[in-house]
Amino acid sequence: MKIKFNLIISLITILPFFGLAQEQKTTLRSSNIEDVRNYVSNSYNLKQKALDTLCLYTVVFIKFKVSEKGKIEELYLTEKTPPVIKAELEKAIKSTNGHWSEAAGDKTYFSGKAFMLPVVLFYGKGCEEGNGELETNITEEQRAREYRKLNSTTRNANYAVQNILNFGGETKDSLECVMIAPISFGAGGY
Repeated sequence: MKIKFNLIISLITILPFFGLAQEQKTTLRSSNIEDVRNYVSNSYNLKQKALDTLCLYTVVFIKFKVSEKGKIEELYLTEKTPPVIKAELEKAIKSTNGHWSEAAGDKTYFSGKAFMLPVVLFYGKGCEEGNGELETNITEEQRAREYRKLNSTTRNANYAVQNILNFGGETKDSLECVMIAPISFGAGGY
C-alpha cells in the first residue's frame, strides 16, 4: 500500500512537468503575425501593487524589428511611457524571441521591416474616484473629478499619436511598417 501511495504521489508531482516540457508556442510566420498579440497578452503581467496606484489612460506604440535569428531588435516604445509599463511591455514583446519562423519566405518578409503594435492602456484604480471600472452609479461631480485626473494621461495618449514617429530621440518624416492590430490592457468599458 505504501508503494502504491508513493507511486501515485510521484506521478502527481512529476506529470505537470511533462506538460510544461511539451507546451509549444506558435511559430510566428508572415501569415500569422497577429499572433504577436497573444505572446504579449500572455506575458504582460503588472503586479497588483502597481495596478492599485496607476491612473492612466493612454496609448503606447511599440516599434520593433526582427533579426534573422528571430530576436527582437531596435525595440522602442513611445516617449513618456511610465517605467513600470515600459518594463512589462518590453519583457512581453521579447517573449517572442526565438519563436519567429526561420523559413526563407518568412525571413524575407521580416527582413528590415519595422513592426508597430499599438497598446491601449486604461488603469483607473489609482484615480481615487470609483474603482477603475466604468461606473454608472457615481455622480457627475465624481466622474468629472476622475476625468480631470485622467486628463493629463489622455494628453499623453494624444501626444503618443502625434509623436508616433518619435522613437529613441529620433524623429522621422515617415515610417514604412507593418501595423499590427491594437491590444488593450486594463479596465473595460471606457
